[in-house]
Amino acid sequence: MTVLKCQVSGRTLSLTKQIASSGEGTVWKTSYRGFLAKLYHERTPERFQKLRVMIAHPPQDPTLGQNHISLAWPKDLLESQQGEPMGFIMPEVGESVKLSTIYNPRLRSRKAPRFNWYYLHTAALNIASSMDAVHKEGYVVGDVKPQNILVNNQALVSIIDTDSFQVQDPHTREVFRCLVGSEGFTPSELLGKDLASVDQTEMHDRFRLGVIVFLLLFGDQPFKGKWIGRGESPQPTTLIEKGFWPYAPQSLIRPGPNTIPLSILHPQLQSCFHQCFTQGHGQPHLRPSADQWMTALQKAIASLKTCNLESNHHYSQSYGHCYWCDRSSRLGVDIFSPNPVIPKPAPKRRQQKKKKSPWATQPPSQANPALAAAYAQRMQQLQNMQIPNSGITRSILQMPLVQRTSWPPSISNSVLGVILCGFSFLGLGLLLAPELNPQTFSYWSKSLERAVDQWLISKLGTTFTGETLAQLPPSGQSTAAQTIVAPANGQKGHWDTITTLSISPDSSTLVSGSRDFTLKVWNLKTGQLLNTLSEHYEPVVSSHIMNDGQSLISSSISGKVLQWDLSTATLRRSFVNYTAMRPEGGIRTTVTDPKTRIMASSAWGGSILLYNLKTDKVTRIPSQLMASEQTMVLSPDAKSLVTSNSDGQIQQWNVQTGKLVRRLPNTEGWQSSELTSSIALGQQGKVLITGSWGGNIGLWNFQTGKLIKNFKAHEKMVASLAVSTDNQFLISGGEDQTIKIWSLKTGQLLKTLTDHQGSISTLAISPNNRWLVSGSSDRSIKVWNLKTGKLLRTLLNS
Repeated sequence: MTVLKCQVSGRTLSLTKQIASSGEGTVWKTSYRGFLAKLYHERTPERFQKLRVMIAHPPQDPTLGQNHISLAWPKDLLESQQGEPMGFIMPEVGESVKLSTIYNPRLRSRKAPRFNWYYLHTAALNIASSMDAVHKEGYVVGDVKPQNILVNNQALVSIIDTDSFQVQDPHTREVFRCLVGSEGFTPSELLGKDLASVDQTEMHDRFRLGVIVFLLLFGDQPFKGKWIGRGESPQPTTLIEKGFWPYAPQSLIRPGPNTIPLSILHPQLQSCFHQCFTQGHGQPHLRPSADQWMTALQKAIASLKTCNLESNHHYSQSYGHCYWCDRSSRLGVDIFSPNPVIPKPAPKRRQQKKKKSPWATQPPSQANPALAAAYAQRMQQLQNMQIPNSGITRSILQMPLVQRTSWPPSISNSVLGVILCGFSFLGLGLLLAPELNPQTFSYWSKSLERAVDQWLISKLGTTFTGETLAQLPPSGQSTAAQTIVAPANGQKGHWDTITTLSISPDSSTLVSGSRDFTLKVWNLKTGQLLNTLSEHYEPVVSSHIMNDGQSLISSSISGKVLQWDLSTATLRRSFVNYTAMRPEGGIRTTVTDPKTRIMASSAWGGSILLYNLKTDKVTRIPSQLMASEQTMVLSPDAKSLVTSNSDGQIQQWNVQTGKLVRRLPNTEGWQSSELTSSIALGQQGKVLITGSWGGNIGLWNFQTGKLIKNFKAHEKMVASLAVSTDNQFLISGGEDQTIKIWSLKTGQLLKTLTDHQGSISTLAISPNNRWLVSGSSDRSIKVWNLKTGKLLRTLLNS
């Protein structure tokens, strides 16, 4: 048994068992409980001098008070009995697995089936917290890779192999470099360089951290996708070198058909990824720091919601509905299934008694104390809920579980007989399906599915399809006037949240845009789908029919702007100069004046871009504030731009110069902490209307800046606003799934419309003031009679 001496403490220890070996050295268990020893094969003076610096200047472990080791940091040098340096000791990490086990869906389904999206967010937060601690002490991780990050069943992480970090002696300024890097984690500016001769910086680690967070949240590398360039798809290293990831402007890779879209993330996380991989490609200093990732992840975790149908599904409230249910229904695979995939036992082997997995016992923990307290509060609320005994234990993810409807429901034998007969006929129909025309069969099968779902909802309160349950109309409310329009020519409606609506000057054509990357052109009078425009490869942010009624301007989340010929449904041009501005983090919202051809966009990074579509001139208004709460509107003369921002203020800008004109001076009666979520102008620009995250609407005298009236309009956020061209009506759409029609002159509520099953994401009023069109996170578009509030038709994903 080998006996070694700790150089600093003077203690002796014995090596008891070798547990790992590599080209660099071996790792041993020791007689010193809770500590491992690493012995080097090559024992150079530089290596031990580096270790002395690390031992003398350790970073602060963010989970020090939680009985957990986030950083397996060297604690003492080991030397032989003759005084020869041999290696070092480090703390032993408790039971945990490699990071790949939890981000890879197949491994996760076997090893940690209840490790869901909430846990993945939390693990990402804890990695960012650990790297932030490393960077604050002046170290650079360098060789960031999943093998060097372990995670336990509380989503707490441990970074190992810390002796490979880049270290600088604070006294002599000597740099001990990180000599290795991993493919897929090396930023473009370091590719092809000899790392032994490069002093790395935190900016390089920022790229690596972005890749790790992406791996956790999406289960794959960010630099992957459908190659749309010539020839064979390049190697990942070449894609990184070129800055080609699926959501970058001018990228030659696009999201594949089964790619998890970036749009399902909290907006601030979307912004961080754009800053890291798009803006940060050419300007590394723009990449988010570990601290910025922490802030974004904290907001994202706070906004996660538990699915009503599957408690192991969590989704961002900003997305509006459960993406994982949609994906499971579409692909037949649930990557967050709570039921583990258990491999068949190997033949002729004795079955061992199955141990209870530690991956089914502990709630998640965050390095951030405030988040831990918030989680504890949520758990206390859960303890007061009655959860039916479904035979499934509250395993690893004792996350916000929802009350489940017991299944099967209490039903009579006669009703059960009708159900079984119905499904017998359905099976017979499926047997005959190959004899039918494919398009006809597809249409009728989906119609039958909807009919069955509606019947099941009415009788049982649930469906067999896994779709989110639609709310039944209130008692006495008829839906007979509602016309469901099946898209023509076998084309489908939108399958994701509606983000934008635009109506032609003659009130005959409607254009809708969605997070599903497409624009749809509809006949507004009949509801017929005329064309689908699909040149965007990311969520569509805006669409504006220009005043000639023949052209359309659209923009997507990265800032890419396209101009279309509506009559032929063809792309005219792409505004290259606009995307060359590289809006930091992509675009949140865009407004356009069709007469003057002025476009204004809000970038997630906080700046505002003013673009003259006639001259191609771009003016940037910089900002130090993230635009996660920013909304905007152009004045009728297109000379002024009014915006809100994350500090709660409302600002007016000169469109020609980009200069700040004023801030609204009077905020009495208006809670500035209640951030503005939507904004509009009425009465030829004389009245400013603002909607808040708390559900309030404010009416302002735009000339004087005085608040005229402030009133409660919705139970939740005011998500959208619209004003009729005759200035009679103000329309508000809420996150509470309602649309309200107000008198703009008096502020009186005239009508409440309640047919949507999701947040009202966008509104449009026809120029002739006959029709109101609404779009929602429920993926439907509804056309209403503006004056009577009668629902005329619904344009659905059929």
